[in-house]
Amino acid sequence: LKILSLLVAFLLWLNITSTQKTRFEFFSEVKILNVPKGILIEKVEPEKVLVVIEGVRSKLNQVNISKIEVYVDGKTIKKGKNTLKVFVKPSKTENFDIVKVIPDKIHVYAKPK
Repeated sequence: LKILSLLVAFLLWLNITSTQKTRFEFFSEVKILNVPKGILIEKVEPEKVLVVIEGVRSKLNQVNISKIEVYVDGKTIKKGKNTLKVFVKPSKTENFDIVKVIPDKIHVYAKPK
């Protein structure tokens, strides 16, 4: 009976830890997509942002952060200082939630080519 109780307790613990949600944080460089022709990017502040993701621990351990795209859409960039929202796009195989991006906006300084 004691062995059976230990086995049941172990299986319950295993089930709880494998389905428990956890958070993972990493820094990522921000890519600038869709820069208009004739615009040259001078500086990006900050160059990296903190991305916080959440998911089941067993799945988060398998996440390949190099496959997660962190970017801003530069189609509206004009000369001078531009403030753009940061987007996070996981690969199609990743299974997690994006909790937050810090900062969620960056400054992109541009000039004509």
